[in-house]
Formats: sequence, structure tokens, C-alpha cells
Amino acid sequence: MILQRNIFLLMQTTEVKITKVVACVLKKKNFFLITSRPLKKTYSGFYEFPGGKVERNEFHLEALKRELLEELSIKININKLIFLKSYPVIRRKKKLILNFFLLNSWNGIIKPLENQEIRWIKLENIRDYKVLVSNKKIIDLLGSLFLFPAT
Repeated sequence: MILQRNIFLLMQTTEVKITKVVACVLKKKNFFLITSRPLKKTYSGFYEFPGGKVERNEFHLEALKRELLEELSIKININKLIFLKSYPVIRRKKKLILNFFLLNSWNGIIKPLENQEIRWIKLENIRDYKVLVSNKKIIDLLGSLFLFPAT
């Protein structure tokens, strides 16, 4: 009984907050869009795929639509999104669930609305940029899909 109580107390003190995140891989011909994190945010100066946190009671696709409008001034048709991959990342006492989608078309002209840098890059050049380590799995998947197509 005492052991069970100690385990319960330990679980309470090491509880990890879960944050759901959506990100979009925007693709235009053979180029992919990456954006820098704004100066006042954690990991500023690192590059990532655009997106952000899913708000409470918000669906993933709604969050992605909102984030891309807020960050890049573009409107998307959620019916054209292709789900790519979802995986967890643990940082400090936070657990992120990253959800990546692919999109080949959107409405509007991409404009950086959060003072972030935007870069259209070829996937094989992504290692030339300081990209968040949490993006490694999606970059590996993109490499297998677009750099080494099946014969």
C-alpha cells in the first residue's frame, strides 16, 4: 500500500504537460517552405515548417488553417491537406505531439506576418539551415518520399 502511494505521488510530481502541435509542409514544384522562429520565441533563429499549437477544443485541421493565416497570410482548403506523420517529442517537462501535413496549393501570397524569415529550399539543402531537431523524423520521411522515389 505504501509503495502504491509513493508511485502515485511520484507520478503527480513528474506529470508531463501535453501540447498538440500542427505543422504544414508547403511544397511548390521541387521547393519546400521553411520559416525561422521569431526573435522573442523559444529557439528563435531556428527553422521549422510553419504551424503552431492546437488550442483547447480545436480540431487539428482548424488549427492548421488558423496558424497559416496568422503566420503567412494564406488560406488553405483543408480537403487538399495530406497527413504525413505524427510523433511525440519530450522537451524539459513538456511533451509535444507533432502532426505534419503536406499541401501543394493554397490561396493568397505568402507573407511573413510574425517577422519570421521564409525560405523556399530544395529538400537536399535543408541541412544548410539550423533546423529544429524535432523536425528530423519528418525530414527523413520527406527525403524518402521526394528524394529517393520508388522505382
